[in-house]
Amino acid sequence: MPETIDSSHGVDRWLWHSIMKDLEEQGDLPGVVIDPLSVKASFCAGVTPSNVAFGVTWCYEEFLIVSMLVEVPELIEAFSKVVGYRPFCRYVENRQITFEWDKTQSADRFLALSFNPKITSLTRVD
Repeated sequence: MPETIDSSHGVDRWLWHSIMKDLEEQGDLPGVVIDPLSVKASFCAGVTPSNVAFGVTWCYEEFLIVSMLVEVPELIEAFSKVVGYRPFCRYVENRQITFEWDKTQSADRFLALSFNPKITSLTRVD
């Protein structure tokens, strides 16, 4: 089932409270808390039930990026259930473990990431 998108203002927005609800109801991961003060147009920060901080960047129907200091497989699985597809890669940047989902350009994105000198441990996970 897709994420709950609000298009009421002419822009596709995934509201912070919708992210929490989607992760609980669709992703089977209750207890995620999104900080409403962290919310930007396509970014927010939150905390998992195991108290691991994470950041999320997205563009509806295009990509999703989740970064955290400690890998939380159940968070990755929950986001995968919500958006309806698996991440294509995992890497480390600035000591943050990052997973990326890309609905249309994963091969091009992987190539671009492979040339980024700040990225280490880049692997395909799809």
